[in-house]
Amino acid sequence: MKFRAAASCVAGVAILSTLAGAGQANATRPSSLVVNPKAVVAGGTVTADIYCLRPSGAGELATTLVADGLGAPIPLRVVGDGGTGGIGVALRGDGPVGTVPGRYPASYDCWGWIVRAEFTVTN
Repeated sequence: MKFRAAASCVAGVAILSTLAGAGQANATRPSSLVVNPKAVVAGGTVTADIYCLRPSGAGELATTLVADGLGAPIPLRVVGDGGTGGIGVALRGDGPVGTVPGRYPASYDCWGWIVRAEFTVTN
């Protein structure tokens, strides 16, 4: 009898998890920021790919990526949902790096989750 009750409980939790959007079909990837290439010659161009998991009731995201080491803020455009069925937002942008060699951090605020990446400007 204990076994049957435990099995019923597990089945109930699985159904509720699926209904709440936490089931296998709605598995998500974490928010992320990727800057490529990782090393770029001064004055060259980098591409920023950002994925943000959308929380319930989320507002607008920033439309530019600003970081030391960039020649100018990188304008971002929405390029889809990151393959998550609408529960995330994928952004992409291209922009120039500066002329001072060094290793630079970049970060982006995904509705309170800060994602980070690094890139290197070379001679």
